[in-house]
Amino acid sequence: MLSPFHRLPLLPSASLSTPNATLYTASFTLPDQHGIFNFRVNYKRPFLTSVDEKRTVTVRHMAHDEYTRSFAISGAYVWITGIWTTVVGWVLFLGMWLYARPTEEERKAKGKKAQ
Repeated sequence: MLSPFHRLPLLPSASLSTPNATLYTASFTLPDQHGIFNFRVNYKRPFLTSVDEKRTVTVRHMAHDEYTRSFAISGAYVWITGIWTTVVGWVLFLGMWLYARPTEEERKAKGKKAQ
């Protein structure tokens, strides 16, 4: 669970700083918990201007339509192949069953039972 008070040091970033300004950064990983979090920088020094920056961020799980599709996942090809094999097998079975004619012996046997 995310502690409500994380105190992280702000370190100067060498890649983002310019000769006239220094940019300070801090990196951390959020836990697997959704909610609304406030990120606040409250930097006070005596006799200097204070910095009070607050940013509200919504952390949520990915929605159903935001996940990668099954064709982008290499492990899903086995399941996709199985699905299409079943569909093709079912269509072939239906074709054979619908177009198969009963033999003459079966027709005669059914005709004798009805009489």
